[in-house]
This record gives sequence, C-alpha cells and structure tokens, in this order.
Amino acid sequence: MTERKISVPPDVARISEGLRDTGYDFNAAVADILDNSIAAGADKIYVRLEVDFADSVVISIVDNGHGMNEEGLVNAMKYGSSKRASAKSLGKFGLGLKTASTAFCRRLSVISRDSGSSPMLRATWDLDDMAARNSWDLEIAAADAAHRQLLDEIAPGAAGTVVLWENIDRVTAPEGQPIRKAVEKLETGLRDHIAVVFQRFLDANDGRERNVHIQLNGESVAAWDPFCIVEAKEPVAEKKMEVRLPDGTQTSFVVRAFVLPRKEEFSSDANRIAARISNERQGLYIYRENRLIHGPDWMNMFKQEPHYSLLRVELSFDHSLDNAFQVDIKKSRIELNSGLYEWLRDKFLAGPRREAETRYRKGAAGVAKGAAVLLHTPASNVIEQKASALKTAAVAQVDEKTGKVTVNNNSGVTTTTVRLVNPDDVGSAHVVTSGTLEHGVLWEPTIGKNSKAAVALNTGHPFYTKAYLPNKANSTVIQAMDYLLWALAQAELNNINPDNQEAFEEFRIEVSRNLKKLVADLPDPVENGNS
Repeated sequence: MTERKISVPPDVARISEGLRDTGYDFNAAVADILDNSIAAGADKIYVRLEVDFADSVVISIVDNGHGMNEEGLVNAMKYGSSKRASAKSLGKFGLGLKTASTAFCRRLSVISRDSGSSPMLRATWDLDDMAARNSWDLEIAAADAAHRQLLDEIAPGAAGTVVLWENIDRVTAPEGQPIRKAVEKLETGLRDHIAVVFQRFLDANDGRERNVHIQLNGESVAAWDPFCIVEAKEPVAEKKMEVRLPDGTQTSFVVRAFVLPRKEEFSSDANRIAARISNERQGLYIYRENRLIHGPDWMNMFKQEPHYSLLRVELSFDHSLDNAFQVDIKKSRIELNSGLYEWLRDKFLAGPRREAETRYRKGAAGVAKGAAVLLHTPASNVIEQKASALKTAAVAQVDEKTGKVTVNNNSGVTTTTVRLVNPDDVGSAHVVTSGTLEHGVLWEPTIGKNSKAAVALNTGHPFYTKAYLPNKANSTVIQAMDYLLWALAQAELNNINPDNQEAFEEFRIEVSRNLKKLVADLPDPVENGNS
C-alpha cells in the first residue's frame, strides 16, 4: 500500500469541551485574562462580576491596551495563537484566553479596536453553536452599542479590548442560596487574589513594574505586600543564583527570606492587620516577571506550622527560566529541579526557619507567661483544699542561698538541692511556671511560697505550648495535667535521697525528651489567628 497522509480534524464538541478542564480555578482564570491586558500595554483594567435580572452571571474584563484589528482579533481567538513579540510577556502560551474563559463560560466574546477611528469588532466562540455545526468557524461581527459603552467607559474614543464571559455554567450557588451571594463571595476572593498576584503592578511605590490600575466592580484593588516591607525592612537572607542555560546564555534568579515581626512588635495596628499573619500565608511566593505564579506554600518541603507563620520567602525569575522551572499554561504552578529543591530546603531556608521559630517561640513564651498567672490557679486551689489528705514531703528547712532543702520523707530526714521559686516564676502556690528549666525538662519539684512543696512547669517545653496553651479555655484538661505533673513532682520529693537523686533527674530528662518528640507533629497554638 502506498504511503499517504490524510487530514484528521478533531471532533469539535469533544475537544472544545475537553479544553474546559485544564485545571483553572476561578481566580487563576481571571488572572490569566488580566495577563493579556497587561501584555497589551493597558494601564487601566476594569473587571465586573454581575448578575442580571434573570439571575445569569456575566463577567467582563475591559482594558485600555493597544487593542486589535480583525487580523489580530482572529489570531487572539485562535487556539495556539501566534507567539508574542516579547518573550517576557505575561500572556505566554497562546491558550490562556480561550481555556481560562471557557473553563467557566460557554460563550466567549472578545471585542476590540486598535484606535479610536477603527471599527469595533466582536469575535465569538459559542461552544453550543460550534458543537451543533461541528465547526471551528469563528463568529465575527460588528460590536453593538452595549459593547461600545463598556469600552468607552475606560478608553473613550481610543484603543482597547473587552473580554466577555456569557452563558456561565460553572459559577453556581449552594442549593437554597441566591446566586448573588455566591458571586459576592467570588468577588472577595478575587480581590485578594489580584492584590497579591499583581502587587508589583498595583503598587505605585514599587519601581519593579509599571503601574496598572485595576478596578473590581467599580472599586480599585489595592496592592497587598506579603513581605510587609514597611515593617520587615530587610530580608534575613538573600541570594542571587547565577544559572547557565543549555544554549550557553547566563541568567539568574533571586531568593529572599523575610521574617515578619510578632504581632505585638508592629508599629501600628493597621500594619499588623494588613500583614495577615496566619498559617496559610507562610511559605514560598514565586514570581515570574514580577507576577506571582505560585504560592504561598512550602512545595512539600515542610508542613505549614504556626511556628513558621512569620516566615515568607520570595523566589523571583524572568522568562529565560520558564523551561527550567516548567511553568504551566495557567502560570500557577512550577517545578523545581532536585538540586534547587534540596538547596532551598537544606541550606538556604535553614537559617530563616530558625530565626522565624525563635521569634515565634519568644512570642509563645510571652503568651504562656501571661496565661500562667491564672491558668494554674484552679488546680492549685484544689491541691490546697485537699492538702491534709495528700501524701507529701514535709519541708523542714530551706537555705535560700544554697538551694539546699531538708525534708522529712519516706527515706527519713533528707537534705537535697531543690529548685526554689524565684521572682521570674509565675503561677500560684502549688503550680508555678518558668520560661526554662535545667536540662530542658518539662517539670521538676520546687519549693514554692510559704515553703510549700510545688511543681515548676517549663513554658518553653513544646508539651506546654502544644498541650497546655491550646486548652486554655478547658479548665478540666488543664487541671488534670497539673495534677499529674504535681503528683510526679511530689512522688520524687517524697522519695528522694542521696542514692536515688540522680535517677529521678534522669527519669525527668528521659520523659521530657520523649514528650518533645511525641508532640513534634501536633499543631502549635495560634493566638487570635496570629503568632
């Protein structure tokens, strides 16, 4: 049989429907359209999410960019449109406009003019009409008055473009809830997304990019700086990495780590609130050409835990590293090669993570110290009430200079060294707390107020921060843990003698170390959503 080639066009309905499922979420889809507007030179972009009288959702993105004539419009609507002249363009793959839009709507129209004197044209892909005709024929028509009104609002008598989503079938409301409520929720999430993704374009004081004004439903979107430079000032670590590409050209990327202040260290409440310190905001923020394309997360390097909630890390690169970082169509995911991944995880981030944890722990210690004043009072009161029925060592003598204590216990009269309450210890008569204890143990016997045998708890031990503090509001749990540790301390004090003193100490050290390991994966407490 003679070799031959035949044209096998894809099925229109199956392909157009399949391309709807490329993985866009709503925010990423709108951001992809904004990329095109910015690539077209726009400095004004208006986004509208509207619900009409029939409860149908209509979304428009209008810009004052350079616009398109018929040839440009047809190319823009082509799946796999021609490569842009600028390699750094945010609109990179020639698919985003179509796939992002039809991920949510069944009718996509782009209306544009390349000058005030040019005709305003509309190009439309209607998925239902395409399937019925089994055709990739693009609908071209003159724009109507409503379209002209949309563009004239932002670019009167000038070039510009309108992207219009109609027949939206993937913006829905839970049963019984009006669609307007669902759209309002979408608007809130989209505003936050635009604020951080395009922060460097929105912030007039950020010189890395030209300024672009974006409105959402008539209200300007304010930039949100995840690194809170106004407070953090400088990165705690910074590295510019030089990279040689396969073709021999030299390029680079930058990594900067910022540790934000604790909430009480902010210079103003406004800055503290704006910083939005939370578990979900920590991690890597990855930028391509000054546009956030990924994050925040740790890309499976680490868990997002509260004691790292003050740490935010920037990785910025330009278009020359697109292939190296495997930027996807949605510009919302990248891949790090194993060498870079391991360098970030094991070397670069080691110091910033220590600093973030130290700063967090200082704040947690402050929380613990403040809580301890009242936290342990209920247990102490019960111990006092039941003192006559409890078996404890009788304290005969206390030498405050040497820390030597003479007790009458099960071993007879014994003199030993016991921690004495000092002015920094807080709490009550029978349960006191301290920021640290020798050998890092969780608890140890102590002699409290009025020479009463007590227990000292280490608020710096992870068990205290992960078991006590999250249960501050649960007095029963706090009392139960207090009773257990107090009883262990009293058993030691009531049986200690020169021969077994070291064994008791080793017992506390071993138990405390095991508890530290066991609670390592438990969440840290979050105080009012902040560290």
